[in-house]
Amino acid sequence: MFIASATASEDGALRVDRTGGLPGAISARADQNAALRQDVDARSRQVAGLLAAGDPDAALAETTGNIAGLAPAVGLTEVSGPGVTVSLNDARAPDPIPEGFTGDDYIVHQQDVQGVVNALWRGGASGVSVMGQRLISTSAVRCVGNTVILQGQVYSPPFVIEAVGNVDSLTAALDQDESVRFFREWADVVGLGYEQTAARQMTLPAYSGPITTDDAQVLP
Repeated sequence: MFIASATASEDGALRVDRTGGLPGAISARADQNAALRQDVDARSRQVAGLLAAGDPDAALAETTGNIAGLAPAVGLTEVSGPGVTVSLNDARAPDPIPEGFTGDDYIVHQQDVQGVVNALWRGGASGVSVMGQRLISTSAVRCVGNTVILQGQVYSPPFVIEAVGNVDSLTAALDQDESVRFFREWADVVGLGYEQTAARQMTLPAYSGPITTDDAQVLP
């Protein structure tokens, strides 16, 4: 899951001292979703085989039905319900920048976005999106300067994260998350933007990107 999305920056995390590294609380859910994705992929291949072999329609219908049943759990269908929206924005750096600070202190980084996403998953979100893109187990947020790259798209701040789920649980998870609390505190110091709102109803789109893993590596 951006979920997944718990992939660390290849160029090294920024402000590690602030966040303590990317949280790993969503690893169990990510593993679960990854297993579901593998099941979807396997059944999709089975459908292709049935079509190629001209198997009976009943068998094909059963397999496609199984795929449809798994699709919501892996983010392949839209999800609606109450939810929370969090917006993170850069600060306007003073000129000159005060001693002891750098330009990086005034922009939103990868781990800041990831911290919010992780907290929302911890809060029981049934779906999370960043900049309108639904996150799945293989989604990864990359920070390049003051922009974020997600699933091949480049986005500039403010970065908008949305989650569908129990509003009280999502709000509590954000309040309790160490990295989110630190961002809020740092925002007060340098003027970074943090806005959080609740909604009675929102709809997150289905994930529309590729779900096949081309390369994988086992991590210790």
